[in-house]
Amino acid sequence: MHLAQELILTLPPARRALAVEDGSAAVVEGAVRVPAGASQGFATYFSAFPASYWVRWAGVTAVRLELSGTGRGTVRLVRTDPGGAARTEVMASGLDGGGVSLDIDVAGMSDGGWLWFEVDAGDTDVVVTGARWLVDVAPRRTGDVCLSITTMDKPEYCVATLRRIAASESLADAVGAVFVIDQGSRRVVDHPGYAEVAETLGTRLRIVEQRNLGGSGGFSRGMLEALDRPETDAVLILDDDVEVEPEALLRAIRFHRAARVPVVVGGHMLDLNRPTVLNSFSEVVHQRTFNWGPPEADQQWHDLETGPLRDTPWLHARGESDFNGWWMCLIPTAVLRDVGLSLPLFLKWDDAEFGLRAGPAGHATVSLPGAALWHVAWTDKDDTVEWQAYLHQRNRVATALLHARRPRAGLLLPLLLANDLKLLLGMRYYAVDLHVRALRDLLAGPGDLFGGLERVVPAARAVGALYPETVVRRAGDPVYDTAAPRVRAGEPGNKPASSAALAGLVVRGVLRHLRPGSSGPTPRVTLTREQAAWWEVPLHDSVLVLAGDGLSGVWLRRDPRQFWRLAGASVAAHLRLALRWRKASARWRAAMPVLVDPESWRATFAPQERP
Repeated sequence: MHLAQELILTLPPARRALAVEDGSAAVVEGAVRVPAGASQGFATYFSAFPASYWVRWAGVTAVRLELSGTGRGTVRLVRTDPGGAARTEVMASGLDGGGVSLDIDVAGMSDGGWLWFEVDAGDTDVVVTGARWLVDVAPRRTGDVCLSITTMDKPEYCVATLRRIAASESLADAVGAVFVIDQGSRRVVDHPGYAEVAETLGTRLRIVEQRNLGGSGGFSRGMLEALDRPETDAVLILDDDVEVEPEALLRAIRFHRAARVPVVVGGHMLDLNRPTVLNSFSEVVHQRTFNWGPPEADQQWHDLETGPLRDTPWLHARGESDFNGWWMCLIPTAVLRDVGLSLPLFLKWDDAEFGLRAGPAGHATVSLPGAALWHVAWTDKDDTVEWQAYLHQRNRVATALLHARRPRAGLLLPLLLANDLKLLLGMRYYAVDLHVRALRDLLAGPGDLFGGLERVVPAARAVGALYPETVVRRAGDPVYDTAAPRVRAGEPGNKPASSAALAGLVVRGVLRHLRPGSSGPTPRVTLTREQAAWWEVPLHDSVLVLAGDGLSGVWLRRDPRQFWRLAGASVAAHLRLALRWRKASARWRAAMPVLVDPESWRATFAPQERP
């Protein structure tokens, strides 16, 4: 039998619900004490075993639980089906001798189901000191796995991640090299903790410094470094603003090595600020709207503490993914040689596009439960109204031109046009301007993607200088200090409950722009970020919208001239793209092989090296 997963019992109290069911259990120095006469379940995200994934992708037919500990009690091995129904399969008494071993046949679990264990203490305390899940499939790949961290101005996170990697003997044995692709001005090598961790990792650590080419440039550099190492058969890419658990990374590596064919192994994202909240169990690109997300809307940002494995049926069906976010994703070099590296999109949609490209080529993406890390969530800010609005628009539509299966990507263009109208009604003129520019650039073709990697951010920010809404106001700024107080606490007003109410809101908002602007010298109302919903802001002519921390804000003012100018430009841009969709799609698809070719990326990196 071969190791697939080990118990993680070193989580701090705020994350303990991911390891043990009874959060009040005594967890000390990596052991769980179950008092005499009590029970403890391990039906949790990190402790249960996602058997269906190993059955489907590795061909596993038998699993063994090896439990170590002391005391007298009973151990039950539980199996669930794809609907979450649980039943006890195997029981054993003991632990006096220091351990229990239980075997189970899992051959029929390919569609879904987990395994977990429960411990009932007898007349003495039981102390669980460890557990291992083993499978009857030997590793099919034995090459090195490289780790590659892409970072920009987050040296604290990077050094902390390197420390965690260096402290794990098991991870050190599995990893051949650790690359840090540093694209920032606050260099990782200048961090006070770097020297110590560099000494520990030794020759396995390599810092690659290059200009800021975005996430796609950083991740592609890590991919290229892995391809240049003949002994490497996969690269595990990590974002910088994360916290890692070495065992969770090892689970992805073991799964990769055991899989019958090379698969992309994705790790789940847990919210760093809400550490038991799971971003998404699996992610797909919905062809009707051509947007990414979970298969069902209510499956995003799920709290595993309040909605644990036992009580959440949908967690038991084996998830199907189109892609996995590049906060943590293991990609075999065989896949990179077959389909190429990242599309040079700078930020946004590069991970989704890669998955949509790899899947039809025969390389599935498997988002593996229990392989995860904690990542800073993007819900704390709204980058869709900042300079990244250009990238959201351009890259989503570019991916649709390349991979949409429906004519004109289904409802994509009408939805984008409707979104522009909402933004205009909400006085977010800058974002709409960027959207229009993105659509124009898409029709011009993909020829300048590599050359534009360094220019795209300065260009988008330069457009922001044309719009006063982009000026950040803080205490000491007369606008901030004299703004009218918050209209109320809490959430925004009621969202229109019917299509008629929605239409009425839009009509009234448009008619308001037939009158001259009357914003006044200071904001007439202050709204929190949560209150500034698209149906709330249009009710005001002048509003200060606070940032998430409440310490700064932007002043939005109704400007009829900008409204009508950008409304006309948006309609025209969407209409042009709709009429030219087939030609644009053919042009982008023809360019794809060059855009993802490792040699194209190599040529891009060559002049970017820092001295």
